[in-house]
Amino acid sequence: MSRLRSLALFVAAVPGAAEAQRLGTAPPADVSLVRVFLALLVCLIVAVLALFLIRQRMGGRPPALLMRLRAPSSRIRLVESRRIGMQAELCIARCDDEEYLLLLAPSGSVMLRHETVPAAGGEDE
Repeated sequence: MSRLRSLALFVAAVPGAAEAQRLGTAPPADVSLVRVFLALLVCLIVAVLALFLIRQRMGGRPPALLMRLRAPSSRIRLVESRRIGMQAELCIARCDDEEYLLLLAPSGSVMLRHETVPAAGGEDE
């Protein structure tokens, strides 16, 4: 009998608990569309700036528009860089007509190879 009474109380209580306030009774939000679009514009500008910053930090090439801002010619250039371990990296660097193969690690830097290369006559950078 006790089980039947518990079941009856449970069934009687469930529909009452399921009742909630009606949705949509809050006052309307008075947000202008100009404010929404300005917020969207600010977010897009921040996203583009973050993308540019990340790309610069990861060694990516800057957009052509900003290429004019860098120095017209630099003597030192990083040709290629590869990670060979968690903390070691191989790099090929060029300065004037000299090319260097460098091993960079936390314990120090080692020049593995050095050679003279002919100057690239018509190379456009």
